[in-house]
Amino acid sequence: MTLSDVLYTSGERHAERAAVTDVRSGRAMTYGALVRESRAVAGFLRTQGVGPGHRVALVAPNGSSYLPAAFGLLETGACVVPLATNLVPAEMAEIIRQIDVNACLSAPAVRGATIGQRSRVSGGACDGFTFEWIDRGAAGPSELSGLDPAFIRFTSGTTDRSKGVVLSHEATLARVEAADRVLRFTAGDRIVWVLPLAYHFAVTIVAYVRAGAHILMCGDTLPHAVIDATRRFEATVLYASPFHFERLANLGATDALKSLRLALSTSAPISQAVIGTFEAAYGVPVAQAYGIIEAGLPCINTRIDGLPASSVGRPVPGYEVVVVSEDGTPVPARERGEVAVRGAGLFSAYYRPWQPREGVTRDGWFHTGDIGWQDESGALYLAGRRNTVILVAGVKFFPEEVEDCINRFPGVKESRVFGDAHPRLGQVPRAEIALDAPGVDLDALQAHCAGALSSYKVPVEFTIVPAIAKTPGGKVLRR
Repeated sequence: MTLSDVLYTSGERHAERAAVTDVRSGRAMTYGALVRESRAVAGFLRTQGVGPGHRVALVAPNGSSYLPAAFGLLETGACVVPLATNLVPAEMAEIIRQIDVNACLSAPAVRGATIGQRSRVSGGACDGFTFEWIDRGAAGPSELSGLDPAFIRFTSGTTDRSKGVVLSHEATLARVEAADRVLRFTAGDRIVWVLPLAYHFAVTIVAYVRAGAHILMCGDTLPHAVIDATRRFEATVLYASPFHFERLANLGATDALKSLRLALSTSAPISQAVIGTFEAAYGVPVAQAYGIIEAGLPCINTRIDGLPASSVGRPVPGYEVVVVSEDGTPVPARERGEVAVRGAGLFSAYYRPWQPREGVTRDGWFHTGDIGWQDESGALYLAGRRNTVILVAGVKFFPEEVEDCINRFPGVKESRVFGDAHPRLGQVPRAEIALDAPGVDLDALQAHCAGALSSYKVPVEFTIVPAIAKTPGGKVLRR
């Protein structure tokens, strides 16, 4: 079974039910219409020559048209490479190079690849989307086709330190089935959607479609608009990041959101202060899902079985989770170590440099880099990260990418970028720089970074230091 089959099965069962509604315009698409639109996109792409083995970038903002574009691509047998619309041209070009992207499907008024001859989709939900070949003959790793790839997620930046995560149809479906055994989505659910589809489609949207649920697409994610949509459509599920929950909590509303059966936070750790403020304002417990691109949602805390809000939950059916010491040995309950995950939903490979899952895991266990501990019931609590990833409003990137950009600026000898705690965004990036010579214009340096990086990666402050601290081996000291 493929991911497009999931849609077609729901289309048969729920043809007349609403699949997705654009909250701002009120335009709705039924499951029957979504199937027709997806097949139309697939037919168009096949006439352009798209088929199994191709890697096709999808560049589109949040909206109802994203669904038929993605499912149509999947039906052709191509592998979808989702690209966020806020990437600057240099970032987009680097990802296209890294993943050997063959072609690009982009929404109207969105900056696509703009390299080759463009063909335009006419009619339907994807009217005005453009398709272009970038390098039709670009060959990926020989092992890729045997994995039945559905997505390649390039999550963290534009350097070789960032890896494209290959997700197969089989593994994605395993993730969906595992999560749904806990979240229990139904055709009666109405789900408020505020997260970027480029980063959150494979498990969540497929799960909603599989259940025949109604997706409420919020183009306006400002807190008043989200609350209005929740009340107006009597939403049953709010799926959002800690950043969104914090903004909603700070509205100071006092009327309970009585229609919500589930308010689920994901993509980053959420503070107990935000949980407490949100629950006091709206009378809805905040659940947590432990999300990892390499593993899906291996732990979920729905808050219905007495677990503390600080836990990300017990392993969902189909997954095993263990906390290990540096030598890989499981540690006792309540002792900290690295979180390792095993299950059918694990990723298939890293794309660049190519590493099959078997070469990354240890006896089937994927070591996440997260530090945490488990209680006697197996519930997981997170304490931090082993590596240096920076999280700004739930979006992850590596400091090395920003340092590479800073170090190209005239007069900069070297730099160190780090995440600094921020009350609303979780973290913001700051930079220390060592100079070759005095007189570097810091405003010009910030403008240089803004021209090459997405806005959330640009340091909010540059501090000049005599030298960058190093480890005995000569690496930048991250602690």
